[in-house]
Amino acid sequence: MSVAMAEGAELFIARASLVDAYDLASLRAASLEEMGLLEPAARAPFVDRAHREFRLLLREERMAAWMLVAASRPVGCAAALLWQRLPYPTSSLHAEIAGVYVEPAHRGNGYGSEMVREAISWARAAGVRKIVLHPSGAARGLYERMGFVDGNEMRLGENYSA
Repeated sequence: MSVAMAEGAELFIARASLVDAYDLASLRAASLEEMGLLEPAARAPFVDRAHREFRLLLREERMAAWMLVAASRPVGCAAALLWQRLPYPTSSLHAEIAGVYVEPAHRGNGYGSEMVREAISWARAAGVRKIVLHPSGAARGLYERMGFVDGNEMRLGENYSA
């Protein structure tokens, strides 16, 4: 996808490669900071760790990601992660759409949706049985319009002790 921006700079979505792992880590940090889940003082060590983890996921082909690029600078991303479940009749491969983020100046133009569609297409081509995601409250409507429905997933709370 390629779209000309009003100021004349080109904006496009491209599939991320191994060399983009640092940019993916930086965008992830920006997303977590915006949600209040990462303190600015913890950004540098987080980006270092996330960079290593993104490199591993991409190298092992357990993840595919897309980046929104404006004027040669990454300003958004989305990823699909694969994992195996117990065997099912059709496939035991599942996917999660995750890490969807677009910088505030570029929101509201459909770029996040386009990256998510790319991630869904990639996951389906990989033969997954199910595609899930865990949206923020603000993004829930977007994903519902894309066809995602609430499920019955539960998670273990922090108060559990063995």
